[in-house]
Amino acid sequence: MTVSRTRRAQLAALGLPALGLLAACGSEAATPAKAEPTKAPAAAAPAPTTAAAMPTVAPTVNPRAGWPAELSLGLFAGDDQAKTLESNQPVVDYLSKKIGLPIKWTTGSSYSAVIEAMRSKKVDGMIVGPFSYLLAVQEANAEALAVEISTRGEVFDPKITDYYFSCISTKKGKGIKTVQDLKGKSFSFVDPASTSGHLVPKTYLKKQGLDPEKDMKPIFAGTHPSSILALWNDKVDAAASTEENLYLARDEKQIEFAGFADNIVGKVRTEAEIQALYESAKDGQIVIIRFSDPIPNTPFNVRADLPATLKSAIKEALLSAKDDAEFVKKTKRWFTDPTQKLGLKNLDAFYNPLREIAKELELDLKAMK
Repeated sequence: MTVSRTRRAQLAALGLPALGLLAACGSEAATPAKAEPTKAPAAAAPAPTTAAAMPTVAPTVNPRAGWPAELSLGLFAGDDQAKTLESNQPVVDYLSKKIGLPIKWTTGSSYSAVIEAMRSKKVDGMIVGPFSYLLAVQEANAEALAVEISTRGEVFDPKITDYYFSCISTKKGKGIKTVQDLKGKSFSFVDPASTSGHLVPKTYLKKQGLDPEKDMKPIFAGTHPSSILALWNDKVDAAASTEENLYLARDEKQIEFAGFADNIVGKVRTEAEIQALYESAKDGQIVIIRFSDPIPNTPFNVRADLPATLKSAIKEALLSAKDDAEFVKKTKRWFTDPTQKLGLKNLDAFYNPLREIAKELELDLKAMK
């Protein structure tokens, strides 16, 4: 195969050697002429490369960086460790599945023991009462993630609040209509460390100018049901308890109780409503004469130094529990975060009213069991 002069001229004009065309045609007999190699046209000098022009690749971030291999949660064992663990195991199972970590419970013989376990980093989180949480913040760097709601029902009910009330009750006919009428009367508290059965009502009474130790005849019944029954059986003139326990005792036919017609627990009542309830009660019935301010429910809290991604995963799982019908049915509980609803700086601020009570009563949180 030969290349015409005209074709050679065309190739030369393009800066290409005739050899390239021959090779492309696959000729084995062709031998390149001894000619000076054709120079490629001079290329423009490359622009200087800058860091900005270099392609960047974002580093891969592990969302589970720093997570422990296993999560440990603390519980106060109470009077029956086996029962406590059994009732809380569904929480572990649910949370473990949601966050993808194995979880175990660790029980303590007291709230203080559980808090100490968190302080020494033997547990990563815990469920303890509101005042114990305040101590855990102080001593163990605890951080509240969600508020627990317990219910007697088996389905999620958005009307159930994440706080509860302490009540002062009496039997109609004992001559007690207002808190001021309690002076000189016998009174049943629950337990010295009980938030709703002692600390909250005691704070209120002191603010009303009544010192329970000096102006009243106080006893400690031990439990909320026992405090209510002490009143029902005329061992005392008035008693402190939670609102819910009054309705429970009525439903179990242990007492006659003049409750609100709507039977809603956790609803804020006005003074006028409380007065009207008293007037409608029959002599001999237990009736509420005073509601406390809302008392925050128990928080689910963890060590604040856990990875932010882990805390976020735990919180998300807890707040989504209300959407798991099987979980709610089995545990009769779910979790909320009232921070936005109440316009709080953070969830910890939800417990500030209890800090005020501790200050008012000069409580030593470390001494509380």
